[in-house]
Formats: sequence, structure tokens, C-alpha cells
Amino acid sequence: MFEELEEWLAGNAGAGRAATATVPHGSDTRASASPTSDDARPADARASHSDPGASPAPAAPLFSRFGLTDEAACRLESLRGGDRLAEELFGLEPAELSDAALLEAVAGFERLTSAAVAGRSRCLSELLARRGTSSRAADGVVDEVRARLGQTGVAAQATVGLAIQLEAYPEVADALAAGEVDARKAAVLVDRQSGVSESDHRALTKELLPQASTRTTTWLRDRIRSHALATDPEAGRLRREQEHSRRCVSVEALPDAMARVSAYLRGDDAQRVKASLDSLADAARTDGDDRNVDQRRADVFVDVLTGAVAAGPAEPAARIKEEPASGGLATERPGRSRTQLHVTVGAGTLLGLDEEPAVLAGHGPIPAELARELAADATWRGLFTDAAGQFAALGTRAYRPGVVLERTVKARHVRCTFPGCRQPARYTDLDHITAYDHARARDERTAPQTTEANLHPLCRRHHNLKTSGRWAARREGGALRWRAPTGHTYRYEPQPPPGARPPGSPPHGDDPGRPPPF
Repeated sequence: MFEELEEWLAGNAGAGRAATATVPHGSDTRASASPTSDDARPADARASHSDPGASPAPAAPLFSRFGLTDEAACRLESLRGGDRLAEELFGLEPAELSDAALLEAVAGFERLTSAAVAGRSRCLSELLARRGTSSRAADGVVDEVRARLGQTGVAAQATVGLAIQLEAYPEVADALAAGEVDARKAAVLVDRQSGVSESDHRALTKELLPQASTRTTTWLRDRIRSHALATDPEAGRLRREQEHSRRCVSVEALPDAMARVSAYLRGDDAQRVKASLDSLADAARTDGDDRNVDQRRADVFVDVLTGAVAAGPAEPAARIKEEPASGGLATERPGRSRTQLHVTVGAGTLLGLDEEPAVLAGHGPIPAELARELAADATWRGLFTDAAGQFAALGTRAYRPGVVLERTVKARHVRCTFPGCRQPARYTDLDHITAYDHARARDERTAPQTTEANLHPLCRRHHNLKTSGRWAARREGGALRWRAPTGHTYRYEPQPPPGARPPGSPPHGDDPGRPPPF
């Protein structure tokens, strides 16, 4: 089973570790950094098979997108989904692998799972073609899948639906078969938003695919939503009105005398609820209270709602004026307590010069129309960027950043910078990327250490993880390069804020056919 692997390793005997190259996160390196075919053997290994008498040439180096130097890990990373990958994975002995190779084995099994989903979808596409193109025929296939796999109707519908969508987007189907995306990401990529043409969505999918392997489904979904909002703002407005009319609260009974309360709300209202619960949960903490934050949130949720009913309905005319707190909104709405929302929106959008989506912290993209509605009662703070969309540099010699510097750093990154973390920056700590040196700070000849370039937001969990020394981060231009305990490296690059325009793009209002905003 391992003859080819042993032959390849023998050809590298005495040569030390394989040469490696770190490839920037999100770049399309499938053709050069890692083979895309099942046969990922170096060229010299294939030549020695075809000519047993030939002297083996030096083995071609294996490249790692994650900066790995472990040969077994590099080897596993280089194999795409297919028979060769399956053969190697099922023949591995985990106890004999390094940490890096174990993690690459996990990634390899994930690629096999993706390849299996792609194969299943191809079979379903053939079955659907034989049954006909009517919706009744498709429903019949759903029932067949439901019966054979023992799935619920919803699960079977999702299984068949993915096969239908992949047929329309062969690029995504190919990426799934190669293990470059998993089934969840494939489902997000093929989900075309209303108001976006199929050709437009196909172009967006091709743009996102090279980054999809190391991005979360939430990141991909946000990009697709933002694109849809910018492409057809009117369609976005109609969708928002339609969905807002479906707002509701539901209660689901669960085992052990428990239940789940769910609310379907507009995004800004949901963030207000969360901010209020967080504030009340913090206020409810007392000495000797052994409840965690989730338990305190649940308790104040019950106390506030049941207490409001016990106190009787509020007078219709009763209104609570919300004072604008730091970074928050000042609104006047019946029965609303003081809460804070953080919205990043381009100046051109505020002035009505464009319809670029804004970003609601903790939620994601929101329509320009909603951003302007929220901004009407908000406290505005300007955040200025350079021509490349980067925030202007700020800094101080003190250990703790000032209010302006903290606000700028958190607005720049929006959320925790740890790979895949979605914690909004407003709930994070500010961490020095290069540890603050108090002795150096006392030397007036040295540059400040508490600067925009040396600060980033980390949630408490990942702040502690970095402080422990198991994970490390370093600045790499405008991005961050994280290094895991296994030696894997991950590149984090903040997205330009709304309103930041790339160099060379026309300024607001250059469309001669567009009427003035006022």
C-alpha cells in the first residue's frame, strides 16, 4: 500500500526536510502550490516507475500553503480527494504521526467527505434527468432519497436541492469534488440571492472560490449578501420588508422540562436585545454569584419579560429618550432602554451618493437604506482612511490606548482577528501584536508601541490563547500572520471598511446621469 510513499521518501533520504514556501492566504495557488489531480507524486517518482533502471532524480519539493516543514504533513496536504488520498488516509497509524500530520489527516478526511458529497450529487443529477424536469418528478426523487436514507423530508430536500444547484454551477461542483470546499460552503456559494442574475452570481462565485477553502461559511455568506445589496438595492429593500413582516417569537418544547425561545427579528433589533441582555447580565453579577454569563442572560431574560407583564402594560404615550452613549445610537422609541449599536457606513452612503451596504457589528452587511435610518438618530464619529482603504495611523507611548485609538482599531477589524472567530470587536480586548516592553517605553528615543499597527482586537478566549504562547501572531504588511502549535500558519487580512475605495476608482458622484442628492 505504501510502496510509492516509501519510494518517494527513499529518494529524499539524507536530503533533510522538504523545501517549503508559504503562500499568502486567499490566493489562488491550486496550480502551483498543491497538485489538483489524484496523482500527486513528484515527477521523478513517476519517471522511476516507467523506467525501473533509471537513476532516481532529486525529488521535487512539496509546497505548503500553511508554511509546513513536516514531510508527512506536506504530503497529505498535497493530495486531493480521490482513491490515492483514501488509500493513504485509511492506512495511517495516528500514533505515529506528528501533530501537523494529524491535523492534515483530519483535513484529508474532510476532503474525502466533500468528494463523496460531489459523487452523490452527480448520481442524483442523473436520477433527476431520468425522472424528468417537472417539479413533481423532483419531489418523487426527494421521496425516494428520504425512504432509502431514512432522512426527514427537509433533509432529503436539502440533499436533492444541492445536487440541482451544483448542476448549474460546475465550478463549485469541481471544487467540491477536489475537496477545496466542503458541502456547507458549496451550499452557500450556489445560493443565488434574489435580484442577482445567474451570470452575475456565477462571476461572484468564481471570485470567491479561491478564498473559500480557508474562509468560514459566515464570511462567504456576508460577501454574497453584501454583493446582492449593492447590485440591486430596491430588491434588497423589498426582501427586507417582506421578511420583517414575518417577525415572530416561537417556543419549542425540549426534554428534561426545558424549552427554547426563538425570535425572528430585524438585525438591528436583535443586536439591541443582545446588548441589553449583556448589560443586564453584567449588572446582575454580585459577590458569591456562581452563575456564568449565559445563565445570567437567561435569568434576566425571564425576569424582564415576566416583570413587565406583572407591572402592567406601559402607557401608549410613554417614550424613553435614549442618550447617545459612546459609540451608540440615540433613539426615541416606546419602551426602549438605552443600548448601543455599532454601524460602519461610508460617508457617501450617508449622504445618499451611493447604495453601498454598511456593516452592523455582530450581524454583518445591512442595506444602505437601513444604515441611513439608524444613522438619523446616531452619534457619528469620523474614521479616515488613506488611498488604499487603510485607517490613518495613530499611536501613543502609554500601555493602554486612548479612546480614539481603541475605536479606530476596533472599527478597522470589526471582529476578533483569530482565524474564523466571529466575536464582534466591541466585545473584545485590545492586544499588542508584539508584546509591550515597559523598559523600552521609558526610553524617549524609541518609537511608540501602542499604535494602530501594533494593536488588534481579540476575544478573551483567544487573547488568553495568544498570551499562553501556544499561538503567535505577527504583522505582515496590513495583514496578520498567525502560527498554530502544529506549525500551520494562517493569514488574516481585514476587509476595507464601507466607503473606502481602491486606488484608481472614480470618486462619488462621477456618474453624469445621476441626479444630485440634494
